[in-house]
Order: sequence, then structure tokens, then C-alpha cells
Amino acid sequence: MPAPNLARIVAAIALPVLTSALAGCVTQQSMIEHQEQMLAAAGFLEKPANTPHRQARLAALPPFRVLSQRVTANGQDTVGYVFADPQFCNCVFVGDPVAFSHYQQLAFQEHLAQEQMAAAQMANDDMFGWNEWGPYDYWGGGVVVIGGGGGPHGGGGWGPHR
Repeated sequence: MPAPNLARIVAAIALPVLTSALAGCVTQQSMIEHQEQMLAAAGFLEKPANTPHRQARLAALPPFRVLSQRVTANGQDTVGYVFADPQFCNCVFVGDPVAFSHYQQLAFQEHLAQEQMAAAQMANDDMFGWNEWGPYDYWGGGVVVIGGGGGPHGGGGWGPHR
């Protein structure tokens, strides 16, 4: 898969989750759904637990973790990967080494995008010049004493020491 297409997939997947995270609305379900979208984009296949045997196998797996196991596929020894979701989709996502490698690339690129967004936000926050114009009088310099005995405002010593 060419890098530009991969970047577009990451952007399409990451933007809604990052927007929700910034809004403070991320739930466990949305985080799991996001991970499942990444697994599917990487080539994992969703398999429903729609038989009693599959239900029992799903219940035996640790939920919400990508696990690996040696398997024989088409007469060759290889590694298979599985992600169990007994709570939201009642399914497993299964993948081969190629799909897992793509998933790792997507996760890494998403992590980099999150770091870049955090760095951009920090740079944006610095535009306000908090060091010079901070909303509290002790941000402009001076000594801050935490936990000392009574300050100018009485009580626990939270605030500037003059």
C-alpha cells in the first residue's frame, strides 16, 4: 500500500477519535470501535461469534488485546493474530502477519499524528505568553510556596509568598 493512501486512511480514522478526545467525549466503546476500524483497515477480518462453539472460544480469549499464536495455514507454519471483542461486536478480528504489520504502521502513524497535534497545541498555547501575562499574579515571577503556614489570603499557604 503506498504511503499517501496509508496516510489518508490514518487521517480518516484518527480525526474523529482525536476530535472526540479533545472534546472530552471518548468512551471505552469509541476507543474499541476505533481500534477495530484500524484492524479492518489493516486487513484483519471480522468474524462474528454466531455459533455456540465460537461463543465459547470468544469467552476464553482476553478481551481487547491483539494476541498472536503459531498456526498452520495452507500447509505452512505461520503466526495468526486475533483481537476479541465480546462486549460491543461479539466478534473477533483475525489477521495474518501482513495485516498485523499494516496495523502496527497505522498505529505508529496515528501516534505520530497525536504527538504533532499536541506539539502544535502547546505552541498555540504559548502564543498567549503565559509566562508574562498569566492569569495569576505569581506567574510573572516571584517565589511560590506550596503548603506553608497561612499566606496573605489566610489558610493553607496556596499562593504567592511575599
